[in-house]
Amino acid sequence: MRNLFVATLLLGTSLTMLQADAQEAETAAPNDMAAAPVTANDLYREMHIQAGQYAAQNRHQVLVGDFTCDDVNDQIVGWVDRDNPEGPFFDVLMVTRHNGELHSEFKQIPFAQSEQYALCIDDKTAPPVMSWQVNDPEYMRDVIGNGDLCNIAVRVDDFMCDAPQFFYSKTLMDNGDHWRFFRN
Repeated sequence: MRNLFVATLLLGTSLTMLQADAQEAETAAPNDMAAAPVTANDLYREMHIQAGQYAAQNRHQVLVGDFTCDDVNDQIVGWVDRDNPEGPFFDVLMVTRHNGELHSEFKQIPFAQSEQYALCIDDKTAPPVMSWQVNDPEYMRDVIGNGDLCNIAVRVDDFMCDAPQFFYSKTLMDNGDHWRFFRN
């Protein structure tokens, strides 16, 4: 009888969790799963896949917003990776949906003043700050050099160098990435 009670309790808990996931998906996009926003579960699953099973245990920052200009929320997460044998990196994971399919891209930004694609200083007391910046179409065309990119930049700022910025493009690069790097 006790085993039956425990089994019923577990089944009830599992059904409640499944119903909550279904309600989350239904609330997000009742008729079109292609338009469903990226959830926290999606983000942490991709973190596990892209950066290893312990990545989510690092202190991290999460940005939630429409970074792909498709009117659907995406999620971007960043953290300082001190476990890399090549030195410390600031890891950035961009998680979006393309035609209903989850898509993620992982960027590792080194701390090295001599490289264009880098942050200047690894300040062990404070990690770089991630933020987003909305740009005018003229800025995208004249400064960035590509008016077809989404005008929302994901910025990583260590307050010592120009901030690396990433812009989303619907067009894939040769390496299969959607996110373009830019720095002044």
